[in-house]
Amino acid sequence: MDTSRLWLKFNSGVLAIVVLTMIAPLGYLFIRSRQMLKQEAMRRAEAVLDNTALQVKNHLTEVEAASRNIEWIVLDNMQPDSLLAYSRRVVEQNPGINGCSITTEPNYFPYLGRYFSAYSIREGGEVTTVREGEYEYYDKVWYKNCREAGHPVWVDPYDDFNEGTLFSSEKIASYSVPLYGADSTFLGIIATDISLVKLSKVIASATPYDQAYCMMTGKNGNFLVYPDNDRLLYNTIFDGVNTRQNPDIIALGQDMVAGHEGCMTVNMDGRRCLVFYQPVTEAGWSIALVCPEDSILGSYNRMGYTFLALLLVGLTLLIMYNRKVLKIFFSSSTFSSAVA
Repeated sequence: MDTSRLWLKFNSGVLAIVVLTMIAPLGYLFIRSRQMLKQEAMRRAEAVLDNTALQVKNHLTEVEAASRNIEWIVLDNMQPDSLLAYSRRVVEQNPGINGCSITTEPNYFPYLGRYFSAYSIREGGEVTTVREGEYEYYDKVWYKNCREAGHPVWVDPYDDFNEGTLFSSEKIASYSVPLYGADSTFLGIIATDISLVKLSKVIASATPYDQAYCMMTGKNGNFLVYPDNDRLLYNTIFDGVNTRQNPDIIALGQDMVAGHEGCMTVNMDGRRCLVFYQPVTEAGWSIALVCPEDSILGSYNRMGYTFLALLLVGLTLLIMYNRKVLKIFFSSSTFSSAVA
């Protein structure tokens, strides 16, 4: 009998037995472990996102409560000095608040002219209170949006720069509460501000995996929190996205703007990512946790490469051992006699 053919048949039989009895079951267990690991990673990411969203919501609730608690006091004491004092009180008594303005309708105090706004701001641990300089407050989003809505509203973060008067050096978001007199006459606005920098720190701390990050979008999909600061406020999740090449990002943005909650697999910056998102209903915003799949499954992938390497080494050693055994067997006198 041809020894090379016998050697090939013998090795093929051994390898078939090894594959059926060991490799196939191990492969199945390996696939199942990957699924379980991914599910556990998703549960962890969802828990982190839930906790982060809760912190943001608690921060917003604190601002809303502070604004509404001062509202009735302001309405009972609509005097310039009182408004300055109340504005300062809101900031001093609430460390999470960056600033507070109480702004009246044009010519509310005729002897002071068209403009009056009591403004307090926290800068470097100190609270400063001033009567704001004269500029057209009434066209600003924190005033105009609330007046038009007729009820308290959250305003997406904006740049507070106003030349010639005190302003926040940080980008801020405002919770605006309308002031109405006993006869339902509109009197003005209480606008309470939070720092986008502080909010970003809360959100940025949510990184359950390497290279994972959080982002937050506003009512129109504009980035309020994002790792790339150049895209904040003025860019949306839809900007620069090809609708044909990246329908997944478009779908994600639409879901977030609509205030939905869920998880999507999305190609972000050339990487396959799991994106977990949920609404911040109080403000009409949406927060998301972006986790690259290779980051979530990094330990699993490393284990897979190790397993494959060991498997190849094991099969190679088995084939070499089989060859050696057969060589000894072929050279024995017993085998030679049997063949003869």
